[in-house]
Amino acid sequence: MPLSFRDTSKPVAEPVTLAQARQQCVVEATFTDDDSLITALITAARQLVEQKTNRAIYNRTVQLWLDFFPYSAYGGTTNPNDRHVMFGEFWNEIAIRLPKPACVSVTSITYLDFNAVSHTLDPSAYFVDVNSEPARIVPNPGTYWPYSQSYLPGSVCVTYVAGTYGDGVTVDNCPATIKQAMLLLISYWYNHRDAAEMVVPKAIEIGVDALLAGETFDSFRWV
Repeated sequence: MPLSFRDTSKPVAEPVTLAQARQQCVVEATFTDDDSLITALITAARQLVEQKTNRAIYNRTVQLWLDFFPYSAYGGTTNPNDRHVMFGEFWNEIAIRLPKPACVSVTSITYLDFNAVSHTLDPSAYFVDVNSEPARIVPNPGTYWPYSQSYLPGSVCVTYVAGTYGDGVTVDNCPATIKQAMLLLISYWYNHRDAAEMVVPKAIEIGVDALLAGETFDSFRWV
């Protein structure tokens, strides 16, 4: 099943302020003509950092689309006498994993039935583990995922709030390494606006990647 998700809202704040970016770019205090450009570079730098780290830095709404609810294949080579291992493997296979950690909360889970009628799953029917990365959603003990429309891609939609370091306003736990990586990108782009330069500037990707290495999420898997 393909991994299909998208942001449906924007964070209310950026990790780097305009004043910080102006200082990094060494812009005179009285010169404001480039403020709109620098503001756009801040957003672009944050988006690139989020792509590199596979994270949502500050809170925003995300929708994950599935073709169906995950079901256990009852496969593998587990000893059938080891009930605890089998039980854990069963729940592992039917868990829905949410990309772009961390998950703050799940807003809703909707699905289409056999008649392509949309239903919203009762929140009491599932459990959300927001402490793991990725966050996992499983049916509550004694229950199972409903059987959704089998022949309609994207028939299951999980809407949730993703954000690793708070909302950026009341809570801001964004590491200094992420902010510094953004500042490097912003000043680099500000001072080298044209790719067709006579002298190619030295790449800064290694420095940015080194700053982001400790915050990069790279262990997403379905099962």
